Amino acid sequence: MTSVLVKELYPFIARSLDKNSSKFRSNIEKFINDRHSVLFDIAPYDRIYYNQSDIDALYQSLDITEEQVINIMKKCFFWNKPYNPQCAKEPYVEVVMMAIRYYLKNNDRKNAELASVYLAFSGKFYASIHAGIVFPAVAPGKYRTIMDYVVNNMLTDKFDLKKYGTVFNAVREMCKTWLNKYGSEIKGNATDDRIGKIIQQLRDREKAFLKNIGKLFYEAYENRNYLNYETDNLDDEAFRLADNDAASAARFTENTMNYLTSHYVSLDVCNMCKDTNVKATEVKDIIEAILADNKNLPAVRRVINIIICDYLRNYPGGRINSIEFISYSIKPKPNTKDPVLIEMKNTIVGWLDENSPNYRRRRTRIATANSYYKSILTYFVLTINKISKR
Repeated sequence: MTSVLVKELYPFIARSLDKNSSKFRSNIEKFINDRHSVLFDIAPYDRIYYNQSDIDALYQSLDITEEQVINIMKKCFFWNKPYNPQCAKEPYVEVVMMAIRYYLKNNDRKNAELASVYLAFSGKFYASIHAGIVFPAVAPGKYRTIMDYVVNNMLTDKFDLKKYGTVFNAVREMCKTWLNKYGSEIKGNATDDRIGKIIQQLRDREKAFLKNIGKLFYEAYENRNYLNYETDNLDDEAFRLADNDAASAARFTENTMNYLTSHYVSLDVCNMCKDTNVKATEVKDIIEAILADNKNLPAVRRVINIIICDYLRNYPGGRINSIEFISYSIKPKPNTKDPVLIEMKNTIVGWLDENSPNYRRRRTRIATANSYYKSILTYFVLTINKISKR
């Protein structure tokens, strides 16, 4: 049994990473950013493509060639014979495995996880499982209302997708678990066959993740179960939207929630929400306090949904990523009798009462109270607008 990968390929990749680690990481980050909307979606709606151009970019980031890798891998016992997993014979797969080994040996867990996530979303993993095994006929994005039904009504907390909120987060947690179990072997003196079996473990875990969701999707498809946005979005009759607008509202609501619960509060956005009465740092403190309390999250989702639906009912087919959306949504509506908008205002005022001592002390001055309200509303509006552009 050979150990070519550890003894010969690894030193070759390690020397490259000593010089090119930042370029290697930048390439992975570009891969993630280019596919952000699909990776950070709430379900595996669409294919995540990994093409030859991605492979070329990987080698370029390391300043090596595929031919150099192949010349080393030809010495592996499995090179000229049938071997399972087949993906272990793919040169770029072993390059990334050696990069994971490099970071683990250098006690750099963060970048080991980053490289693992990249491997998990590469062509021989997520892409081939999604398109070749679980959803071979058509991506479920064509039947979004069905997959949305699965996410909202069939997934329980035992599903990582439900627990962690997005495809990316679920796969990242899967990679962490994989590294916890096999990390010591990866950075040890494993044989080529053992490295292959560890690769198989990652692929099998990802296959199980997608197949479990696919099983529920096909069950919902057969039973004609789908999420009816027209009635599920908001109960108030005035908020009934056309199907395409309602579907967009639901999508933007979930994407914004996923962003808010997985990212730090942006001081740059807070700077756009401040005025003479409210400092940017205070806006940041209030938003952080709201999001830190899990009991507030259903109300946050409701406020986001109201903002989006209110715009779309007044501008059917309108673009959430437009300036028009921002100007309409933050425009004061002081005399509104709309019960849903009143509900939204009461929710935000309640958050201010609970989380801002300055607001409680100064709210008797109407202009100041309005400034606080507008600042918090504007933060959510700008965040929705920002996420809709991705």
